[in-house]
Amino acid sequence: MFHIVVCDDDPVICAQCKQLLDHQYKKKAETTVLTSAAQLSQWLEEKDRGLTNIILLDIALGEADGIELAKDIRRDYPQIKVILLSGYAQLASNVFDADPVYFLSKPIDPEKLYASVDRAMKIVASQEVKAVTVTGVGGKIFRIKVDELIYVETSGRNCVVYLDNGVVREINCKLSELISMMPDYVVATHQSYGCNLHKVKAFSKEDGIDLVGGVNIPVSRRHYKGVKEKLALHMV
Repeated sequence: MFHIVVCDDDPVICAQCKQLLDHQYKKKAETTVLTSAAQLSQWLEEKDRGLTNIILLDIALGEADGIELAKDIRRDYPQIKVILLSGYAQLASNVFDADPVYFLSKPIDPEKLYASVDRAMKIVASQEVKAVTVTGVGGKIFRIKVDELIYVETSGRNCVVYLDNGVVREINCKLSELISMMPDYVVATHQSYGCNLHKVKAFSKEDGIDLVGGVNIPVSRRHYKGVKEKLALHMV
């Protein structure tokens, strides 16, 4: 699932973009609408949790400079791909200083919007996620290296992550949210469990999944087919 943010102070543009994106990508992407630079900053700092993949960002965002915001995003959140929007051609001269994936002029052309998002999605999909940033219980921030992850299980509203170096982290995150941050070889096997397929030693519908370190986790009937298909691609 891709996560797209549209940030524009024009509610008409926001509504148009969300409608087009929801129609074109349906279950492939979720779209969030923000209408100010302050909302965008709050989203990235407090609510995003590493989920956002693509931002459609207005250059003239109230009193804020969208190009400078895009530069900040490129520096602080390099995994996020920015598509810049503008209704003023004269502002486009230095737009590429922000290294956007695409520049869209207003009014928005649906086909050009889809082309820009498709390009951004391809870039995101081609990037291998090495680590994710998560918030632990109590507010401490951690970086979890994907290659060290063995499995994860739910604990109330949180997740407990088990790493191959023996470290265990309880993080303030739903299982589905954590898995959405990971490469496609980290999968849910059950409503309460997920694992790194690179750590699988054996797998069966009856016995579940045996992982390195002697750990066994269940695989539910609902997840069995998807896990089996991905395991065929990723088991090493």
